[in-house]
Amino acid sequence: MIRLVYISQAMVGITDEQVQEILRSSQRNNASNGVTGVLVFGGGLFMQVLEGPEQAVLRLYVKIIDDRRHSDCRLIHISPADEQVFNKWSMAVLSGDPLDFQRIGELRAKRLETVQSQTFTNLMREFVRKLGAA
Repeated sequence: MIRLVYISQAMVGITDEQVQEILRSSQRNNASNGVTGVLVFGGGLFMQVLEGPEQAVLRLYVKIIDDRRHSDCRLIHISPADEQVFNKWSMAVLSGDPLDFQRIGELRAKRLETVQSQTFTNLMREFVRKLGAA
């Protein structure tokens, strides 16, 4: 199992309906592939965490790269995972306030650095706790 995180630039003028279509499509397809995750949208950016079987996550990421609803797709983190932090969601979307986009920006700036898998897992757990409190 792996965990993959990327950030991308939303296309100019993307609508809430288009973001909801991404959610519906993801929920429909991810569950059957054992993929879970969360998509955060705000400030013209997407950030998505994908977790699941390595081949399923990598195939999905390649498909996501070609999606015309965003550009400049950049891998922030990929690592082995012992468990799925977002195991209750085949996919969830959060939007509105840039919800820790400063922290996401820090991850993007450090994307070329090596981050310990457990450190990243702990960051994702903190993110899930914040989502639960929202």
